[in-house]
Amino acid sequence: MMNRRAISIAALLGLSLLTATVIRAEDEFKPKMDFKGSRIAAGYLDAEPDAASYSDSTFGVPEVKFRLNYQVAPDAKMTFRANLNNGTFSDVDYAYLDYSNALAKLIPSLKGSAFNPNIRLGKIKLDIGEETWGNNMVEAATINPSSTNTGAYDEAIQLFQSLPKEKLGIPVKWSLSVSNGNSISGADNKNDKAFCMKLGANPIKELYVSASYYNSGELGTGAAAMSYAGLTARPTNSTEWRRIITEIDLRYDIQPGKENRLEPTGPAFSDSKAFFRVAYGQFKDDGKDTVAPILTVTDREGTYYFIDATYNATDKIYVAGRYSQVGFNKDTLLASLNKVTCNQFTRITTDIGYRMSDNTHIKAEYMTNSEDVAAGVTEPGNNQYSVILAVKF
Repeated sequence: MMNRRAISIAALLGLSLLTATVIRAEDEFKPKMDFKGSRIAAGYLDAEPDAASYSDSTFGVPEVKFRLNYQVAPDAKMTFRANLNNGTFSDVDYAYLDYSNALAKLIPSLKGSAFNPNIRLGKIKLDIGEETWGNNMVEAATINPSSTNTGAYDEAIQLFQSLPKEKLGIPVKWSLSVSNGNSISGADNKNDKAFCMKLGANPIKELYVSASYYNSGELGTGAAAMSYAGLTARPTNSTEWRRIITEIDLRYDIQPGKENRLEPTGPAFSDSKAFFRVAYGQFKDDGKDTVAPILTVTDREGTYYFIDATYNATDKIYVAGRYSQVGFNKDTLLASLNKVTCNQFTRITTDIGYRMSDNTHIKAEYMTNSEDVAAGVTEPGNNQYSVILAVKF
């Protein structure tokens, strides 16, 4: 454990020093600023009485992100993104610095090689799975995410790189990050760090596959930064615990267009005639009690999956749907999944979208949620109907 801590801390400090060393002003370069990546979704949401997300018959602006990108040097860019959902500032989920060709600055022979990763340092979205890069009302073809919606924002240092076909025979991308692991912003409650790794490949034009792995490290009694189905809390009675998640994703496009398979623009903006995606994951929350009196801790283990599809019926109209499920391996285990105490949570979404312009869409969705609740407990009524106007900048 100490070796792992020492390695992670050394890597974090070393790469931080490298980033700070190589970033410097260049006299001939003029800094540039833009707001690409900002978005807004506003509309009408009608949920059944037991829904946790929205009350019955609501007008709202549930998705507002303001993003500032500032190119401070040819190879260095700062990014900040503020959450302003429903017109109220909540937090900044992106606050990081990107630096490209950092290692090549020190070792010139690495420039243009198969190993010349970009460095990202700050508060970032961790690169696990594929849904996380389009799990919002604007970029997704479905208004709501899957029942699992795995993802995290955390303070981290990340190495990442995309390699064209000429380097390895097929297009490949990879990422590796070291992060705090817990949900506390700007601090950590343990020395142990979290690791997140992903490898993706585009073996043929129509097919993209990826595999992801996440290990939170020891979290003590803290909540996890990485969530599944909205669950971040430790197992009951645990004073030490860690979260491990693995996921495999596949996407197959029918009549693919010019869109980059490794860096897709978002499901609602795909130029393929149609595509379907499949994701399968496993999770384990491994806990123990180390403080007397020693109490029993039941580990949470389970699986999740989704299958979804999008069809561009015309240049203007698209339809989409998703079936997703997350649940525990033990039939008797109950925990909060999407704010419902249950053993298994299933979600079905059906959507239709209309492109008013390239970046302005109208979407409508009907979503059903069903849960396996404890014996004697009434399953909540929490289906939802949504109609929104979505704009991407």
